[in-house]
Amino acid sequence: MQVSGIDHVNILTDDLEATASFYERLLGLRRSENPAIRMGIAGYWMRDATDHPIVHLVDRLSAGERFEAYRPGALTNALHHVALRCEGFAATCARLEEMSIDYRINDLANVGLRQIFLTDPNAVNLELNFNGD
Repeated sequence: MQVSGIDHVNILTDDLEATASFYERLLGLRRSENPAIRMGIAGYWMRDATDHPIVHLVDRLSAGERFEAYRPGALTNALHHVALRCEGFAATCARLEEMSIDYRINDLANVGLRQIFLTDPNAVNLELNFNGD
């Protein structure tokens, strides 16, 4: 077996609509129906411009006891952040300002990389990477 990349990230949330809106507004991801809905669990796939699912949102509260032990916003200690390959550095900074979201920039001009670090509504640390942008 050979791994070729990350397929998607799964995020549990207690506020599905606010979390989906966050990923739509900030990253331009489009929400689509989630196959888990058929199992009675609410959620969305958040898809990129090529329709690839990037983030799988699952409403923890609609899942009964399945995710009872999980608490969105609590530290996992093992997973530090999710890194996403992005385009549109200046537009993303402007959107973050417009949305009043705290963020930090790391400019690695020597390797052609600019990064934005922020936290989503569920305390998931995001690293947005812009290569040559």
